[in-house]
Amino acid sequence: MNLDDRGHGDPGLGSVLREHFGDGVEAVESLTGGFFSRAYAVSAGGREYVVRLNAAAHAAESFAKDDYAWRHFASPDLPIPRVVAIGETDADQYAISERVAGRTLMDCSAAERRTALPALLDTLEVMGNVGVGGSTGYGDWDGGGNARFASWQAFLADIIENHPEGYYKDWHRFLRNGFIERDVFETVYERMLQLAEGCPDMRALIHNDYQFENVIVDGGRVTGVIDWANALYGDPLYDVAWLGWISIHPGWWYEDGIEILRDRFGYATDFDTRITCYELHIGLDHLRFYATTDRRDDYEYCRDWLLAKIDGRAG
Repeated sequence: MNLDDRGHGDPGLGSVLREHFGDGVEAVESLTGGFFSRAYAVSAGGREYVVRLNAAAHAAESFAKDDYAWRHFASPDLPIPRVVAIGETDADQYAISERVAGRTLMDCSAAERRTALPALLDTLEVMGNVGVGGSTGYGDWDGGGNARFASWQAFLADIIENHPEGYYKDWHRFLRNGFIERDVFETVYERMLQLAEGCPDMRALIHNDYQFENVIVDGGRVTGVIDWANALYGDPLYDVAWLGWISIHPGWWYEDGIEILRDRFGYATDFDTRITCYELHIGLDHLRFYATTDRRDDYEYCRDWLLAKIDGRAG
């Protein structure tokens, strides 16, 4: 196969293929990438791989988290694709993983998604019970598996802080220029802190992006949970709240997702308090994200939902 053909016009991909597979590439197919990454399915030497390339500043750590998740958390009940190689080209960070059978739920029909629902919830429950004893800290963890907060509540409270580095570097500029209304953010934040007092200081594995794009299924089975870039340690109900949050956005989760989640996880102690707290935290994070990505309409929708939530007008 000609390198120009197999590289799909992507110089970074061509470089990775040449370095790792030489002349052994048999086929290359573009896949749906994430918000930051480009992804390709590669057949080489009779085996199947996925190559992801990402030019973002946080890409190296994101790929390292995928590798850590595979090495420390993968099991038959929590399938995580093996990371074969991580490296960099002139412009990108890249990761090569084994390709697992199946398709993402985003590429499945509504009927196929419904068939996979029991396995999806089972896998989520397994995730919340996996051992994390080989690491330290709460909140977002790094490529070495360690997180930077001393407690779950400390992680939740930190969302208002203005850090000098990272994806949200100096996000307070959006408070200063008015994109994010300070009174709105602070009102929601104070309510979130009040609710956090009733949340347990648990330390479990949280995927923090367990939606249709990041779950691969085959015949009603979950065959892969991918993209661990946003993963946390904390209360596993945070993942449930995250799914409830995206249920209000058509196409990202089941239309009756909130009822599904309550039926499965509603037995948990102080369920409503914990879920509401985490929904407010997730919403605050999305206010920052929509401001950072200049998505005014999405910001206003999120803002209005948060205000309705604290007023008791949102489900």
